[in-house]
Parts: sequence; C-alpha cells; structure tokens
Amino acid sequence: MEKRALLVLDPRTKIFLVLAMGASVTILVPIYVEILSAALLAFLFVMNRQIKSAIKLMMVFLFLSALTYLPQNIPGVANIVLPISFMVRRFMMPIVAGNYLLSSTPVGLLMNALEKLKLPFSVVITIAVMFRFFPTLKEEYGHIKNAMKMRGIGISAINVISKPFLTLEYMMVPLLSSASRIGDELAAAGHTKGIDAPLQKVRYKTSRFTIADAVIFLYIIAVFIAAGITRIHA
Repeated sequence: MEKRALLVLDPRTKIFLVLAMGASVTILVPIYVEILSAALLAFLFVMNRQIKSAIKLMMVFLFLSALTYLPQNIPGVANIVLPISFMVRRFMMPIVAGNYLLSSTPVGLLMNALEKLKLPFSVVITIAVMFRFFPTLKEEYGHIKNAMKMRGIGISAINVISKPFLTLEYMMVPLLSSASRIGDELAAAGHTKGIDAPLQKVRYKTSRFTIADAVIFLYIIAVFIAAGITRIHA
C-alpha cells in the first residue's frame, strides 16, 4: 500500500519552484543560499516519504560544495575540478526540483491546477501526457536494464566503452520502440477517459494553496532579494 505524503503542496507552487531553480542558474548566489535551497528540496523529499532521495541529494551536494575548499595550487583543481563541480552543483537544483514535481504530483491534481491558471486546454493535455510518459518510460528502462544484465551486458561505463554497439543495440533500440508504444497507449487511454471532451471536468482532487505554499513562495522571493543585494554590494 502506497504511503501518503506528509506534506502536499499545490502543483502551482511546485512549478514555481522549478522555474525559480532554473532561473537561479543564471544568478550568482552565495554558497549558503545554495545549501538552503538543497536543504529545502531534501525536506520536501522527506515530506513525500522519499528518504533515500533526500539523503542522496544532500550527500552529493555537500560533496560538491566541499570541493570548492580544495587548495587551488593542486594541479587540475582550479582549471578542471572547481569549474565542473560548480556547473554540476548549479544545474543539479532545477533537475532535482523537476524530479520532485514529477514524483509527488498526481496527474489529475496537476491538470486541475493548470486549469486554474487558465492555460489553453491543449497545453494542459500535453503536459498531463508528458507527466505520465516519463515515469512509464523510466519503468520500461528498468525492465530493459534487467534484461541486459541477464545477457551479461549491464549498463556501466566499462560496458559502454568496451561494448558500445551491443549496448546501443540492447538498450537504445528497445527503449525507442517502447517510447513510441507508450506514447500511443497514453493517447488511447486519454481518449478513453474523455480527457479531450469539450465539457467542464469534475476533479476528484482539487488544488488549493496552504500555509506551506505561502512559506515556499516567500522563501523563493527572499532568496532572489538576497541574491540581488549580494550583486549590488559585490
């Protein structure tokens, strides 16, 4: 039985969080702001009962942050290690926020939130199908990965380098075929459920703002204000 999340945010808040994390890539913020943002995402994962994801996020982020304190006189640190760790650390935040959005948002609740934003219905349907597509494709990828292990061709850096054509044949070809099939099945399922019917829908779940959503909004606004002040006084 699937456990219910301890904290349910409005999908509009999650979308705003993803957009804010994406915009933060172009803004130079202090390291403590990045740590607070990572801690916020880890807290949201914990509230969604994804403890392993929260631990992995903080371990990877703290490791990348610790690399910035390496002595720069070590060969390769200033030219290779620091730039790569900085780029990975910055681009990791919007990807993790998107992962949280996908893993914690039911499609029906998302559609209700997008309809409240007065988006065109064609856009709502497209986003809803995308939300179903990627988790299903991820599950299919797991099946292909297990089948490859049975053939002695596990997906690893060594096998990709030593057996590139076999890896391409046994992974990419079935994955592309599955992607095409999944798209057709999702479209058929949507038509069966009347998702494209030009009538007003009655949703089992409705999105609404709570105090937690207000806190997230205020936190993001405060981060951008702090970043602006830092740029002015820099």
